Amino acid sequence: MLVNESKLALVVDDSKMQCMMLSVLLQEEGYRVITANDGACGVAQYIEHQPDLVLMDINMPVMNGYEAARQIKKLSHGTLAPLIFITSMDTDSAFIESVDAGGDSILVRPFTPEVFKAKIKAIQRISDLYSQVKNLQQAQQKDEELAEQLLSGVIGARNYAPDRIGIVKKAAAIFSGDIQLSVLCPNGDINVLLGDFTGHGLRSSIGAIPLAETFRAMTRKGFSLFEIIKQINQQLYDLLPTDLFLAATFITVSPHDKSAYIFNAGLPDTYIFNEKAEIKHKIKSQHIPLGVVGELLPDTHLEIVAIEEGDRIILISDGVIEARNTEGEMYGIDRFEQAVMSNNFEQNIAVLIMQSVNEFCLDTQQEDDISIIDIPCGGWHDIVFNERTKAADLMLEASAKSVAAYTSNIPAWHWYLSLSGTRLAKINPIPMAMNQIQSIEGAGEHWHSLYTILTELFVNALDHGVLELSSKLKNSPQGFVHYFKERELRLSELKEGFVSLDLSYYPLENGGKMQIKIKDSGSGFEPLEAFKNNSIESENNVALSGRGLALVNQLTETLEFQENGTLVVATYIWN
Repeated sequence: MLVNESKLALVVDDSKMQCMMLSVLLQEEGYRVITANDGACGVAQYIEHQPDLVLMDINMPVMNGYEAARQIKKLSHGTLAPLIFITSMDTDSAFIESVDAGGDSILVRPFTPEVFKAKIKAIQRISDLYSQVKNLQQAQQKDEELAEQLLSGVIGARNYAPDRIGIVKKAAAIFSGDIQLSVLCPNGDINVLLGDFTGHGLRSSIGAIPLAETFRAMTRKGFSLFEIIKQINQQLYDLLPTDLFLAATFITVSPHDKSAYIFNAGLPDTYIFNEKAEIKHKIKSQHIPLGVVGELLPDTHLEIVAIEEGDRIILISDGVIEARNTEGEMYGIDRFEQAVMSNNFEQNIAVLIMQSVNEFCLDTQQEDDISIIDIPCGGWHDIVFNERTKAADLMLEASAKSVAAYTSNIPAWHWYLSLSGTRLAKINPIPMAMNQIQSIEGAGEHWHSLYTILTELFVNALDHGVLELSSKLKNSPQGFVHYFKERELRLSELKEGFVSLDLSYYPLENGGKMQIKIKDSGSGFEPLEAFKNNSIESENNVALSGRGLALVNQLTETLEFQENGTLVVATYIWN
């Protein structure tokens, strides 16, 4: 059986004798053969039958071989149907014009049947190799498309509040080197990340999954944004090759603090617009891309800006401003700013920016991945607070049924940690505590409330006890920025003082009880007076601070301040 028996050849020659002779030779090689006697008819036959091989005479009536070859090559749609010119014209110009017309080879008469068959075998070998490569490319593309779908599912599908945070992305290849993440923090803040790995395509996306998992896991465990950034930088430095790194912007939107915490490492400016679409802040990159050096540069810090309900934070990758039109002109910063300021803020700004970029670029081939994130600054408190309140009410209702069901007065385990001096300034013990708790008792939704309790009580002990910061500093939205700048300053100068954390776990028949003791070295305060004045109100009677103790009081079974307020003892029960 001949290997080429299923292949079809088209012979185009105005000589019926030549058509017959070539047909016989091709049939001996296992081809089925169709013929045409002029170029136009040859093109029509090619369109109808899509042959695997074309033999083309040059001098023919109606349409010569060169023109017929050009049309056939245009119709081949990227497939390789080898085209051999059969001619008596043994000149350099004939050979050159044959190649220019799209011919893959040329055979000059007269030739022997053996030479003809050798030529057919050689050209068919090339065609077979091309088909194999094409099949491999198609299989690879299908695998990449499947992998991209799985990657998008692992990363994008788990984002928090996709209905509120506008995300638009447009990849330059199947795989995008850009990554967009949003996660809810245990304390009700929202962490958002826009990252842009070097280049685009599969290679640029290899760091996406470890980046996403680290960002999500550390956020949910309660690590601060700066701790997350330090860990991600070290991880990428250890994991990625030296020529692959991550430009990224990290955002924490804090509804309670009315503040945004921003870290820009190598991306275009981060924009904050007010409700009138006016630019309030432009936060420039303050650090080289992550993964280039093992540790963050000295004096690196988060930018803290006050935000209001109608504000929007817009993040873009450099693929937006570097997008080009048909004349090679870049989209640029000015067009981006105008696209935002000229639109209605009730709409998805990310979509409107992308429309503007597409209208500018038209059909120009995209050179880099494009990503846009639109983060509304308002409306988060009610959403998050309602979620937490419902969860707290359910937990308290369930715990009330289990109060009398203690199995022992002796704790099943006990965990204690005391931090002092510079260690207190550098280490957040709450994620450490939560990690220990979940390692022993397993994961569960009830730990979110415990995290909130521990965080609020620890921060209260550190800020107001050790650092002696007053909540009155936060008497306006802008006051939060002043408060945290003063906090950073006092932490940097901290040499003494301590906060200790003492946890005792008691199992219940249908849940558990955690007894919490937090002691600080501060001068103390009058607890009753603190609860009477536990919120400072703005001109609009919106509480800006002090809500932490009220929330803790709601979440806990008991809450007591002892030793002039330097020791707090709380009991948390869950079912």
